[in-house]
Amino acid sequence: MSDNARSRPSSFTRAFPPPAESFRDLGPAKLAKRHELTDHRTYGHWCSRCEGIWFGYALEVECPVCGNRKG
Repeated sequence: MSDNARSRPSSFTRAFPPPAESFRDLGPAKLAKRHELTDHRTYGHWCSRCEGIWFGYALEVECPVCGNRKG
């Protein structure tokens, strides 16, 4: 087993994004925009379809670019 495989449990593989240089900023989600939340009041969420991180309020679960709700 490689060191990389050992550091990530197989059941959580999709929760780990690729290295920082290969993702993109997908911007804020609808609720965050509507309430004009600042960066320090939002949470980053990974979208595996877009291979990027979007920022939203705690309860938001939908990627603002593609609508993915699975992470």
